[in-house]
Amino acid sequence: MTLLSKRVVGGKEALPKEFPFVVNVQNAKGQRSLQCVGTILHNQVIVVPAFCVVHPDTHSPVDRQDLVVGYGSEIRSQQKHARVVKIAANHDFVRKEMANDIALLQVEPLDLGRSGAQRIPIYTGSIHAGQELQVMGWGSDKVSGGEWSEALKYTNVILSNSTQCHKSRNYNGIEGRVLCTENRLNSGHDVCDGEFGAALVVKVNGHYQLLGMFSYHIDTSDEGYSQCAKDTSLAFYTHIYSYMGFIAATTQLPVDEFIAHIDKPANYVKYQSKYIVIFIIAVVAVWAMVKLLFKCWARYGRLDEPAYELAVHSAGPDALSDAEFVHRPHVEIMDITS
Repeated sequence: MTLLSKRVVGGKEALPKEFPFVVNVQNAKGQRSLQCVGTILHNQVIVVPAFCVVHPDTHSPVDRQDLVVGYGSEIRSQQKHARVVKIAANHDFVRKEMANDIALLQVEPLDLGRSGAQRIPIYTGSIHAGQELQVMGWGSDKVSGGEWSEALKYTNVILSNSTQCHKSRNYNGIEGRVLCTENRLNSGHDVCDGEFGAALVVKVNGHYQLLGMFSYHIDTSDEGYSQCAKDTSLAFYTHIYSYMGFIAATTQLPVDEFIAHIDKPANYVKYQSKYIVIFIIAVVAVWAMVKLLFKCWARYGRLDEPAYELAVHSAGPDALSDAEFVHRPHVEIMDITS
């Protein structure tokens, strides 16, 4: 596999607010600039490839202050910038093989909705070979050379499960940790290696859900040089749902926070939060009343040293079991505010 420059081939410019969940991530420090694509999972959580945020020499996260995260517009020059608070890369990431190529950025709270940005839920449904998906990024539309695009572009790719996909040792089937697309199935349409993290999305009931993010290419020809948009090349994407254990353990948020409301509009969460606040206020009021009644009961009912403990467990029916948190002992914990 090779790591090339930056481009989306055979793409079209995105319409305003067509993909409000995509962000531009740049690291301008070091020997060369690096552009990647991130996807908003939560107003403080962005998923990106580990390749983009792990230093190739130290194998540790880069300085968070070197990262520039642009969001809220398809046009790069019109984007707002978010400050990165913390970087949490998957500890099982292997750069040479591009295995477990996933990391999370904790950013200062984004004003979803009014800023033009929105979160996207993670897709949990079934997938099949031959399924047409969309992928997007800010790359050039040239196969070699070219400048980064000012406007976000997207193209269609076809999911595959052929024997060719097994040329990557990371691939273990269509429901595994990496997804595979074959360029020959939609010739001339592809994302290139410089668009690391390009969001691979599926449309459900008129709304997009995140299936994967671009990681690397492999060329099946004997030319020895992997190029995008070649009919002999394969593109591989990190399968996001396969890393729900890592995401939930790192953010300390319930799984439902990332997959809920998949049949609702993107701004549903904003309206839902109003009811959450009302619910919290109601709970606090009820608890204050209970404490008052308890004091009265303890005083007039002559109770001796009452010892009651309220244990509130937030894990719902969709929470993962401990066995499913494969990376739990090796994650950086984020401090996500509500």
